Amino acid sequence: MIASTAPNEAATPKELERLSLAWSPTTVPGSVDDENADERDWWYRCDIPPGDERTLRFDGLATIADIFLNGELALHSDNMFVRHRLAISGQQTTLHICFRSLNAALAEKRPRPRWKTRLVKHQQLRWFRTSLLGRMSSWPAPNAIVGPWRAVEFDDTPDFEIRTRLEGNTGVVTVNAPPGFTLTVNGMTADRELRIERANLWWPHTHGTPSLYEWTLQRHDTVITRGRLGFRTIEARRDAGDFALVVNGVPIFCRGACWTRGELASLDRLRDAGANMIRVGGTMVYEDDSFYARCDELGLIVWQDFMFANMDYPTGDARWLAGVREEATQQIARLRRHPSIAVWCGNSEVAQQAAMLGVPRELWSNALFGELLPSLCDGDVYVPSTPTGGALPFHTGSGVTHYYGVGAYRRPLTDARRANVRFTSECLGFANIGDDFDPADPKRGVPRDAGSEWDFADVSDHYLRELFDVDPDQLRATDFERYAALSRVTSGEVMSQVFSEWRSTGSSCNGALVWFLQDFSSGAGWGILDHRGKPKACWYALRRIWQPQTVVLTDEGLNGLRAHVINETNEPLAATLELTLLRDGEIVIARGETTFELPSRTTRMFESDALLDGFYDVGYAYRFGPPGHDVTIATLRTRDGEVLADAFDFPLRAEPRRGSGAGITATARRSGHAWRVSLESERFLFAAHVDGADDDYFHLPPRRLKTLTVHGAQPAVVDALNLAEPVPIVVSE
Repeated sequence: MIASTAPNEAATPKELERLSLAWSPTTVPGSVDDENADERDWWYRCDIPPGDERTLRFDGLATIADIFLNGELALHSDNMFVRHRLAISGQQTTLHICFRSLNAALAEKRPRPRWKTRLVKHQQLRWFRTSLLGRMSSWPAPNAIVGPWRAVEFDDTPDFEIRTRLEGNTGVVTVNAPPGFTLTVNGMTADRELRIERANLWWPHTHGTPSLYEWTLQRHDTVITRGRLGFRTIEARRDAGDFALVVNGVPIFCRGACWTRGELASLDRLRDAGANMIRVGGTMVYEDDSFYARCDELGLIVWQDFMFANMDYPTGDARWLAGVREEATQQIARLRRHPSIAVWCGNSEVAQQAAMLGVPRELWSNALFGELLPSLCDGDVYVPSTPTGGALPFHTGSGVTHYYGVGAYRRPLTDARRANVRFTSECLGFANIGDDFDPADPKRGVPRDAGSEWDFADVSDHYLRELFDVDPDQLRATDFERYAALSRVTSGEVMSQVFSEWRSTGSSCNGALVWFLQDFSSGAGWGILDHRGKPKACWYALRRIWQPQTVVLTDEGLNGLRAHVINETNEPLAATLELTLLRDGEIVIARGETTFELPSRTTRMFESDALLDGFYDVGYAYRFGPPGHDVTIATLRTRDGEVLADAFDFPLRAEPRRGSGAGITATARRSGHAWRVSLESERFLFAAHVDGADDDYFHLPPRRLKTLTVHGAQPAVVDALNLAEPVPIVVSE
């Protein structure tokens, strides 16, 4: 049951009795569903029936909480990230938990910070170990987390820690648990250490198989808890300003997104897009065990921030620091058993914030991020702050950066190469339009940086103009449907071009994580998935560019285009690369191809002029008259003709010319509970779209059969940016 009072209106359960409270049923774990939850005290109560003596475990109490047993104060907590245990007698027990008003606590006088952040409204939040979700200025985020947000349950499982390492090809597992407990892995049992000869390695799914071993923790013959573990080595290469992750001795190009909150199915979506990394940022929360277990299974690397961001934390306060030590110790012991955990990061943007505000260099970090946290990480890959490196922490050419040159800062697309990015743990923020976009409320869900006069819809409009040479303001006023269609595709096209640079042969970039994976709410948010977990157009674009076997194109100016074939898998690739120039979307101006073998985990570059064996001004750099073609297509095929990937280049920045649907064949037939759609066109289709299809917003070369699967309603039409009208899909028997 739950009820609320004014701040400090009742100090104890006995004082509640004089109040006429309206108690309501509630669910635990959960958070108070009130946008003003920080303003009041929130009381939870339940009766625990008699039984044996037990241990009650509190996995997370947000944020200032008093726990009462039979009216007596048993525990005080002021850190939502710390787990607590209480012994419960065998008698009937009444449990009360009071979550005190955070706003009332913030009003108490405390020392001021040395600098102020715009991220939050109240600077004294730095004193409280709570999530910034719902408390950040101008972020479209859910309500603040208040209440028993993690499980409250009986559990006699002791605190324990499992660690793994590799010695040659032998997997070594160590367990730190109380006497009487044993660990079983692969049929072997030990109370301290066991060894598995010729252990299968855990890999990011892009580079191999994420092999896992079942483990159980037992007391005598009783299984207390269980899970899965894996063996891998992870190192950070940091020489000459670089930052790269090396897994099992192999450098990994990391790509993915920053996690917000959502269902675990969103991780599956990320993996299916070809991503191999997810970042849990310092403005969020430490996720529960099921999140990391799913990352283990999917072969997703986790970049894990500690929950600190942007503020001048009171690291000189001994009591505050002791609580942080307990928080970090618990979280590290809980999470490091997961092979997916690759990077521990001290904070998000603390060093950047201090540097941007002109704080002296010696104050950009402190003993918490520079000494305590790395010592607790004990040899694991640790980054003190993100971004970090270079003359200023946010310089893009050294260490880890947050890259918004293309994006918020509206730099030209060529900046993706000029910036010399080594690793960007967040990048490419746009107002990405999804299917939940509402023309009646186009600004819904659009993010805005605190203090800025522009929002991220303005950023997306900038690149709409750059890509398609149209005035977004005029188009929005005169043809909103066309504006929305072009906008929906814009961010994906920009992301594709940037990742083409970053994945190309010889690129300085070793990893890039898009800001965000999933929106908090409906509207045009940062997410590549909408708030329901449904892919947006940019998700499909990233899926094509993120695959472990793919081809990308880069513009080399007077040197034409370069095609870069990538094979990250542990198998060699026997393939054919074809380059085609089209005029008016259907007339072949030139075509060339080459057959080759690419060893595992390598890339290879091909010059367009060498493939075509002649001068065609492929990138339209010399500009001797109008361009001879309007699209370049690089197609990567297996030796038996299967298309693995396509890459596209458009020599002119122009809105696709709309024409008739003549020459397009689109049919659908039932296939179980789904529809199979067959699509073919005599003319190139730009960002073709079919509602509900398993591939969407794709470019379709002429005279190539495309087969789609559509779940749900019968597909009606196929549309594209270069079609004047949608083309009906004919249902066949």
